[in-house]
Amino acid sequence: MNYHDRASLPGWTDGLLGLMYHAVESPPLFHKLRGLYVEPALLEKQLRELTDSDATLMSLTEWAAERPARGRQVIVTFDDAFLDLRQNALRVLVKLGVSATTYVVAGQIGGTNIWDANGGAQLCPLMDRADLLAWQDAGQEIGSHGMTHCHLTQVSLEQARTEIFDSKKKLEDLAGREVRHFCYPYGDCNAAIRDLVGEAGYATATTTEPGLNGSDSDPLLLKRFLASHRKPYRAALRGALLRTVGLAPHRPHPAPAP
Repeated sequence: MNYHDRASLPGWTDGLLGLMYHAVESPPLFHKLRGLYVEPALLEKQLRELTDSDATLMSLTEWAAERPARGRQVIVTFDDAFLDLRQNALRVLVKLGVSATTYVVAGQIGGTNIWDANGGAQLCPLMDRADLLAWQDAGQEIGSHGMTHCHLTQVSLEQARTEIFDSKKKLEDLAGREVRHFCYPYGDCNAAIRDLVGEAGYATATTTEPGLNGSDSDPLLLKRFLASHRKPYRAALRGALLRTVGLAPHRPHPAPAP
């Protein structure tokens, strides 16, 4: 189940809604992952509907500190730290006064989403150090998405420990502050991985399992809904047409290797 607008959750009267975004750009036309893209206008529409309601949009740090027992709360997250977050999403977040978290693959800062290459996905640039600091300076948060975006349950526990602990240290050195939030790559976790995340000192961790979170939910197994277009192919077709006639920017590509 995906989140499209407030009507997606007619029975939501209490609890934490986690929204999961990836790229903020017109969806590629011929791309099996086009459902992971939203345009800046749709991001603003979805978030504005929530800010104009009686829901409270909170940063993950605020939610972890307060853990409200009642009412509707919202956290906004972006997986992978694509460069288009700084270019397209940040102005929307600042405009609406929303503090979001982007989960950074610590071993690919300033690189590309190389983990998607085997699936035929388009490789796109990720935020570098300067971009991440600008994101943080604008009131946004940085979380960890591991060192390499691997399936944590498919590697040894020692390697999983390295992914979880080393990424935290590397991002804290970059950010100059504690990194308290983790996101399981691919939503892949089990009890042993969850316990490693807790041992590392993270206050929250998010999954890809859809659903609302109650006051008794495990903060290291938070559920999220994928925020998306109702009809991603139609959005991709519209974006392709606009780019063809020069009315929409082309998605940036990584520079070729020297």
